Amino acid sequence: MNPEKKVINHFTYASEVYSKRKGSVHEEDFIILNFIKETCKANSKVLEVGGGSGYMLDLIASEIGLSNLYNCEIVPKVYSEQANKYINLIAGNALDMPFKDCSFDYAILKDLLHHLVGRTRKKSKENARKGVGEITRVVKSRGYIIVLEQYNKHKLFASLEFYITLFSSLFNISFKSFGWNKNVIVSFLTPDEIKLLIPDNILIERLEITRVKVPTRLELTLLMSNIGRVLLIGKKVQ
Repeated sequence: MNPEKKVINHFTYASEVYSKRKGSVHEEDFIILNFIKETCKANSKVLEVGGGSGYMLDLIASEIGLSNLYNCEIVPKVYSEQANKYINLIAGNALDMPFKDCSFDYAILKDLLHHLVGRTRKKSKENARKGVGEITRVVKSRGYIIVLEQYNKHKLFASLEFYITLFSSLFNISFKSFGWNKNVIVSFLTPDEIKLLIPDNILIERLEITRVKVPTRLELTLLMSNIGRVLLIGKKVQ
């Protein structure tokens, strides 16, 4: 089984949902917007990796007025109709992006790290680190990386989630009550593990950790009893 192929299948088949996204999806979207608005220039160049329909970049265009926008998508044909005419849709993998070093003023990763899965939990964590390394590489000196990522507070349960979804995907089993289908493999990290992904040349300027209330059925499983989102904004200092 090729985990990357499963990810491609997931975002291809889920495009009916993702392609309809418009406006703000998370509370943190407004924090991101305000931060960019306060720090950007008129010609600032913004990249989102795995931006789907481009709804976040559309918000940046409509709320801030920036037009130098790029969406790096692993399934570009699925999201060929972007939410804004200013968005440049580029085919690419988050682990090896087709951009030169120091190309962007801002690089955004939203809810992507847990999808950068490998055949093992260790490989998945390595992929998450590589993904953050790639956005750091393509950001200019004094530019910013913005990471919004789901977390699982418990390492053990996050590991169990990974292997349950891995083997369920292998045998084409879906768990609809968890939002897992046969193409979904997830590798969540703890907030501390997410912070440790950040390279030494990134100065963390803002860190928000928000716990999300889950339905009782998920709390009772313990697997997802303590989950939420981490928003991390860092400045590249060299």
